[in-house]
Amino acid sequence: MCLRRFEKACALGEPVLSFNSGRPQIDNKWTSSALMVYRETVSAGVIPTMELLSQVLGCLQFPRDVSLRNRLIENLGVSADASRRSNLCSLIDGFGEYDSRAFSLLEEAASLGVVSCVSFKKSPVIVDTRGLQIRIAEVYLLTVLKGLKHRLAAGAKLPSMTILLPTETTQVLAPKGEKAINLAGRISQAVASMLRRLGLPYQGNESRGKIRINGLAMRRWCQPKLAGPFSGKVDELSSSQSRLGTGISLQQRKIRTGNLSLD
Repeated sequence: MCLRRFEKACALGEPVLSFNSGRPQIDNKWTSSALMVYRETVSAGVIPTMELLSQVLGCLQFPRDVSLRNRLIENLGVSADASRRSNLCSLIDGFGEYDSRAFSLLEEAASLGVVSCVSFKKSPVIVDTRGLQIRIAEVYLLTVLKGLKHRLAAGAKLPSMTILLPTETTQVLAPKGEKAINLAGRISQAVASMLRRLGLPYQGNESRGKIRINGLAMRRWCQPKLAGPFSGKVDELSSSQSRLGTGISLQQRKIRTGNLSLD
């Protein structure tokens, strides 16, 4: 019910986003109610289901509105060519897609075994979205990107990433009879669409069940070139950049151990 009410509020254009904390955050009573119930459920020792996790993440999803995304970029306090503005998503908390609290929920779900953990020990990093629901798959991938961004800030070389996607098979008429072909499923389409919104290039076709992002592309995405000087003071750029710097020591320790619990 909370998700439906939140989605209705977004559809009606009601304000659901706040910048009072210095970063974009969902400020909605239905989202607050959903988070409260979810936390009480987990605190009681109940393992959340995929469906429950997906619904709560849905309450933390930013409305997909061009004007909102422009405002998120403007809130960074940096300037860039209009053609490059989509490439600044890596600097926004939640990458302009979800409230950053969604990452904490996903990390907690990984620790409870609801979703699998991702390891950076091997290259390419494998992100398997098969068997996940759309919102979980999106936040799952975003959480991995957040971890890779932290590794880059700690001085590590970024590996390439392979994203495994679910496909659907259908029969089509061919000159020699029916032929089975693979189609991209809803999850695959959603993941590919999100990558395009983020301005993060990938190789391959989602209908083949696998796409790839190379390390150089991720590095350029994580460190976008700005068109001009920062419009604000250096120490007032973006809250995400500041917090990233304070967490480098912790990330370096995790890198040395080779572990990523989606943290």
